[in-house]
Amino acid sequence: MMQHFAKSVILSLVLLASGATSSLAQSKPASAPTTQQTLATTEVRMRLFTPAWRYIGGQRPQDVAKRFTFIFGGMAPKGFHEGNPEAKCIRYMLGPYVDPKTLPLAGEEVLALSDQGKRIKASGFTNWVIVPDNPRWLEFVKSEVHKAMDNSDWDGVFSDSMGTAPVDTNYVDARPINPHTKKPYTAEEWLAAEVVMLKAVNEALPKGRLHILNGLTRGNRYWAEPESASPRALLPYVDGAMSELIWRTPNSKLTDWPSLELWMQEIRMIQDVEKRGKLGFYWTKCWTGSQFTSTTQPDADKLIPQWLRFSLCSYLLAAGPHSYYNFDTKRTDNPEGKGELVSNAAEQFPEYDAPLGVATGEMQEIGKSGVYYRPFSNGVVLVNPSDKAAEGVSLPDQSMDGKTYITWGDKTEFRFGSAIPPHTGLLLTYK
Repeated sequence: MMQHFAKSVILSLVLLASGATSSLAQSKPASAPTTQQTLATTEVRMRLFTPAWRYIGGQRPQDVAKRFTFIFGGMAPKGFHEGNPEAKCIRYMLGPYVDPKTLPLAGEEVLALSDQGKRIKASGFTNWVIVPDNPRWLEFVKSEVHKAMDNSDWDGVFSDSMGTAPVDTNYVDARPINPHTKKPYTAEEWLAAEVVMLKAVNEALPKGRLHILNGLTRGNRYWAEPESASPRALLPYVDGAMSELIWRTPNSKLTDWPSLELWMQEIRMIQDVEKRGKLGFYWTKCWTGSQFTSTTQPDADKLIPQWLRFSLCSYLLAAGPHSYYNFDTKRTDNPEGKGELVSNAAEQFPEYDAPLGVATGEMQEIGKSGVYYRPFSNGVVLVNPSDKAAEGVSLPDQSMDGKTYITWGDKTEFRFGSAIPPHTGLLLTYK
C-alpha cells in the first residue's frame, strides 16, 4: 500500500513539474491579491524567512535581511530595507483572536462564545476567539489594516492563526458556537467565515501590498476532504501561506519522526501551494517539552542537526521558486534573562551557506530505495524519510554518481554507494 502511495505521489510531482493542470487548482477571485505580478521569481533555490514577531536576537536588521528575505513581525521595516531593498517586511496581525489590549477596541460583541455562553480562550495564550464574519469585527479589521499600512513602508500584512484549529483541535478550551446556526461551527462553516475576514483585509490593503496567512498546519489537515473543510479553501484569497508545523509538532520528542505517509503529504502540500501560484513559508519548530527548546534534550547535539538537515532537504526536494524555509531550536532565546527582545527567530546555521545553486530537475525516487533526490547546479539534495537505512544507493545519473561530495553541516566527504541512515537529509555540494 505504501509503495502504491509513493508512486501516486511521484506521478503528482511529475504532473506539477510539467505544468499539467491540477484538479485542485481554483480560479483566483477578483478580490484576491496578485502574487506573481508582485514577485517575478523563477529559480528554485534556498530561500529563508523569519517569523520576527519573536525578534531577531542581537542581530542588526540590515544583516538579517540579506539572508532572511521575508520578515514577519512588528519590528520597524526601515533597517531591514536598508540592508536589502528587496526584503519584504510583513506586518503581524493576530488573526481571528483578540488579546486584552484589543478587546476593548473591538468590542465584546465580536467574541465567539461556547455553548455555556462563555469566552473561548486559546491554549497557552490570553487570546480569545472572535466570530470572523461579525460585521463589527470586519470594520475593526479594516481599520487596523489602514492604520498599519497608511503612510508606512510595510510590504503587507500577516494574518496569523487562520485555519480550522478552533473547531477541530484542542487549541482552544471550548468549541465556538456559530451564531447563524446556534450549533458548533463545522470546519466548512468556520473557513467560510474566515474567507469573509480575509476579503475585508484585502479591501483595506493598498494596491501592491501582500497578504500572507498562517494556517496550513500539517499535511494530513491540508489534504482533508472536501476542500471546503481544508485550509486549501483559504488560498484563493491571499498571496501566500505558512505552515508552522511542517515535518514535526513543537512539543514532540526529538525521536518522533513523521510517518512516510505524512512526509509525502507535506511534500505534496509544498508542491500544491506553488502550483496555485502562492508564496509558501515552511517553519520547522525544533522545540520540545515545557521549556520550548530542544537543546536540553537527550542527544540534542546529534538530533538537532539531523532535524535541520532532514527538514531543510525535504523542503528543497519539493520547493518551488516562491517557497521559503525557517528552522528554530528555541521558542524564547533569552540566556541573559532580559526578556523576549533577545529572542532569535533568525537563527544561523552552516547549512545555509552551502553553495548549492539552483535546482536543475525535479524530485525523484532513486529506484525503489525509498530515498529521494533532487539535482542542483552545484550539488544534490537527498532524503531518506523512512525508518530503515538504505544500502548501496546510487544516482541514475552516472556523471553525478561518480563524484565526491561535501556534506554540509559536518563538512565530511560522501560518495554514493554509502548507506543512507533513516530520517536523514543530505545537503551535498561537489568537492
